[in-house]
Amino acid sequence: MQVVVIGCGKVGSKFAHMLSEEGNDVAIVSNDSESFKNLSPDFDGIKVTGVPIDQDILKMAGIETADVLVAVTEDDNINIMVCQVAKEIFKVPKVIARIYNPAREHIFHEFGLETICPTDITVNVMRASMESGNDISSHVIGNTSIVFRHVKPENSYIGRKIQHIKVKEGMIFGVYRGGEFIFANKAGKILEDDVIVMADNAKRY
Repeated sequence: MQVVVIGCGKVGSKFAHMLSEEGNDVAIVSNDSESFKNLSPDFDGIKVTGVPIDQDILKMAGIETADVLVAVTEDDNINIMVCQVAKEIFKVPKVIARIYNPAREHIFHEFGLETICPTDITVNVMRASMESGNDISSHVIGNTSIVFRHVKPENSYIGRKIQHIKVKEGMIFGVYRGGEFIFANKAGKILEDDVIVMADNAKRY
């Protein structure tokens, strides 16, 4: 599968590396060449520096033959514009955007774009955790239903960095620590009193 990733922050760089490791052809685009330092040293995809909404830059990243484009920059406006270009001009079959402002999600949907909103996910997971006895919640992201489970850490996890922990199914989305939810990339090591939030495709359940 040929994938173009827009944005090389913590999410974009990790996502690009994961796809590359799985054998996909990956190109990552950023207007800041310094951001490529976020990539793993063994990333073997294409790195393109330039404004992501520039069609020539997108062509350099292989958008004309791409199967998927994922926009994960910090700017919702950039994400929606590059997704529109990908879908309307280059006819990319699957286009996915991360957005921070839930109020703008309907705009993406009107253009037939799939979205992932970390703000909504965090609020829903925190709300579910407040309900006694409810340690499983389900949420729709784009066209996919995701299940979040709240579990105690296994003994082998304690003291280890999250990025070094391999789980059999799903992924570690974050942790609850001292009453506060922390995304996985910010949590560092797993502590004994943490509650781990696991995310997985609802089809497994």
